[in-house]
Amino acid sequence: MNRAITTSAIGASVLLAASGIAWWVRRGAPALELPPTVIPMVSPIITVEVAEQVLSHMEHLPSDEVTLVLHTDGGEVTACVLIADALRKFRQSTAIVPYMALSGGTLIALNATRLQLGKNAALSAVDPVIAGQRARHIPKNDEKNASPLHPLAQEYDSAVHDYLGESLRARLGAGASTAALERAMSVFMGLKAPHSWPIHAAQMHGLGIPVEPADVQWSRVVDELRRARPRQYFVLGAQLPESRRALP
Repeated sequence: MNRAITTSAIGASVLLAASGIAWWVRRGAPALELPPTVIPMVSPIITVEVAEQVLSHMEHLPSDEVTLVLHTDGGEVTACVLIADALRKFRQSTAIVPYMALSGGTLIALNATRLQLGKNAALSAVDPVIAGQRARHIPKNDEKNASPLHPLAQEYDSAVHDYLGESLRARLGAGASTAALERAMSVFMGLKAPHSWPIHAAQMHGLGIPVEPADVQWSRVVDELRRARPRQYFVLGAQLPESRRALP
């Protein structure tokens, strides 16, 4: 997969952290203890390497339930779909978003059986972005536009559209009308807003998507992980090499 293809919001990031039971948040400080079924994903860009760590942790969970605590700008399409697919297989899964789970993070969150948002938390559209452009905006390769990316952009846009449709049908429930699904699809494909425009709980309630309030304790988990060692990136407590901090 071309790793320039992401479902990530355009913007900065400071910390990459993924799953773990205990996190050393400061040198000499006690570990942040979490139940083994809780996986914090405080990850500016969800790469395939992050997905590997999360899937490995999921594979060895002691029960058929999992909780993801998400704080992310998004990430590689393949990585986000792998995690979302894994969530679908759990009997009980919860996605908790204290602050934000944009783009690919939204795609993951929508595939949990329960969704909890902080009072100011937001999701966003999930349409793919290629080389800084929304896939659907990449022009065809014709006499006026030399755009060899167009066929690939169409493939990714269609695949994400279909995957989102499956996710929203499951979240809206079997009784949801075609019109309700189309409204939700329009919002989460970002047809009338910028890619990273925030989608809050009130708007999701209006779309018929069940959302619960997240306990403030989860924002503290994210805060601790973000404060731990700013400017450093972690997966399972191990610092990633400098060369793996961003997409190639």
